[in-house]
Amino acid sequence: MPDEFFSGLIPPIGELHERLYSTALENGVLSPLRAAAELDVAQAEVETAVLDLVELHLLHPAEDADDLGDSGKRTYTANSPDVAATHLNGPVEARIRQMQRQVDQVNSHVMTMRTVFERAWQSHSLLATVEHLTELDAIRTVLERLSATTRAEMASAHPLLPPQAVLEEGRRRTAEAAERGVLVRTLYPHSVLSHAYMRQHMGAATELGMQFRTVGHITDRIILFDDTAVITDPERPPGQGALVVRDRSLVRYLYRSWESMWNSARPFTAADVDPPAAPKDEVRRAVLSMLESGMKDEMAARRLSMSTTTYRRHVSEVLLELGAQSRFQAGSYARRVGWLSD
Repeated sequence: MPDEFFSGLIPPIGELHERLYSTALENGVLSPLRAAAELDVAQAEVETAVLDLVELHLLHPAEDADDLGDSGKRTYTANSPDVAATHLNGPVEARIRQMQRQVDQVNSHVMTMRTVFERAWQSHSLLATVEHLTELDAIRTVLERLSATTRAEMASAHPLLPPQAVLEEGRRRTAEAAERGVLVRTLYPHSVLSHAYMRQHMGAATELGMQFRTVGHITDRIILFDDTAVITDPERPPGQGALVVRDRSLVRYLYRSWESMWNSARPFTAADVDPPAAPKDEVRRAVLSMLESGMKDEMAARRLSMSTTTYRRHVSEVLLELGAQSRFQAGSYARRVGWLSD
């Protein structure tokens, strides 16, 4: 152990100390004068080492030592290391106990504010990891920054048919990401395939390495950037802002939900670019799903990105085809025969 550890505390123990202590144990008594002669060590060195051992409580003067006038003739007997440690540590341990009581008092006094701290911290943490953006320019700025810094994947789901202007803006961002080697995957409802410009957009983007799939309907718009951030607008009407989520646990949860939807979706292929309309079966399943849910026509049409008139025409065709007496009956029948298995 380094000597500086003992500096100002207790004397260090060296080879001479060990030899003197061993002599005291073997002979039952230690005479510094005799030890100096036997060990061929200067008397002054022996006496200094003996004083160190006395200070360490490893040696103590023999009972008759006080009767000897000549200090060189004093003798010493040995204590066990346990006894020595007790003598040395007693005051230290008492001080430690006193300090521990002080620590307990401080904790008891200060920790009364813990509830206040946690309440404020949770509020701050929520504000720091979930941000509400209301201005369109702010949303675009965040989209640009996250798109430019994404390293591995950009995944998204869009519940509504995007206007061509919005589609062009998004195409530029995703194309730049794809050129950097970022995997771009996008989900749309089946109904968007009935629009020629959407099929052409998806076909051109597929050639750049992007991937598309379609599902019956999508609840909320969401864009995921790696595992670092998510932009979403749950239950917010168009134009009323978006949420930016940066909490890693929330981002990973949302990504798992998105991945589950992706795995059950229908892949978009080059063959889907040419047909003039969406596959009838896909539209029919989407309409039947809305009928089964009991959703109002206006909301169902919006979910499927079509006009209310077009939606009602599809409903009439489905009811006629199934010979159903009611909308709910048509939805229930479709579920039983497996048309709504996805």
